[in-house]
Amino acid sequence: MARHDASFTLEPALTALADGARAVLDVDLLGVYLVGSFALGAGDEHSDIDFLAVTAGRPSAEQTDGLARLHARLPDLTAYGADHLEGSYAPLEDLRSPMTIGRGWPYVDNGSRELVVSGHDNTLHARWLLGRHGVPVLGPTASTYVAPVDPGALRAEMIGVARTGAEGIEEDPESLTNGWYQPHLVVTLCRALHTACTAEVTSKAAAARWALDVLPAEHHALVRRAVADRPDPWRRIHQAADPELAGPTRALAWEVHRMIGAEVLRRRA
Repeated sequence: MARHDASFTLEPALTALADGARAVLDVDLLGVYLVGSFALGAGDEHSDIDFLAVTAGRPSAEQTDGLARLHARLPDLTAYGADHLEGSYAPLEDLRSPMTIGRGWPYVDNGSRELVVSGHDNTLHARWLLGRHGVPVLGPTASTYVAPVDPGALRAEMIGVARTGAEGIEEDPESLTNGWYQPHLVVTLCRALHTACTAEVTSKAAAARWALDVLPAEHHALVRRAVADRPDPWRRIHQAADPELAGPTRALAWEVHRMIGAEVLRRRA
């Protein structure tokens, strides 16, 4: 497993995850894969360590309890990033069917000690990333397990991502007062636009830089500010966002929604 920075390595934390999951699941664990920004070669000390584990079936109640105990103790390890692991346990039958998108899987959020059921990672863009860029920690090449993702369906999924972001602002304007969420939403919208236009998934930071070439000029300062505000996200969660950015962020959300819709319609014509 490659080092991604001279100052740290992900291998001890990922090995502890894989060994612990294998101790719980035994032969029902088919593979563990590094995904997210590190799999794309864009991870740094501010990034989550995203993983996806492939299981032969849905974990039993006993296995789920074992996985919960594993994730309750992993953050106590001294290995770099053990307290920032985030990912899901995906049944093989789900990964091979487009009809199971959104179905809940056992999931642990970044820095959490609690295993919950969530569809957070059961998206087309997550499956695309797993199949194209998943780095094996344990198991064969990830494409062995995940069905190819249809480009048109991937683009269409981005309409929902943009709509959720835009409508979320309308329903809860206070969300943009959070110092982490406001820039996170901006770069997430940029990635949705990039995916809609290219049918590929890249890192949020790379998508934000790409978006400067396609977004109207009035949004450029906001995007640059979001990239600059990315470092130290754990501290920013507890800080307030610049209130002057709320209006421009709302405008960007609806503009990205419009642009993605137009791109999807153009591709279908």
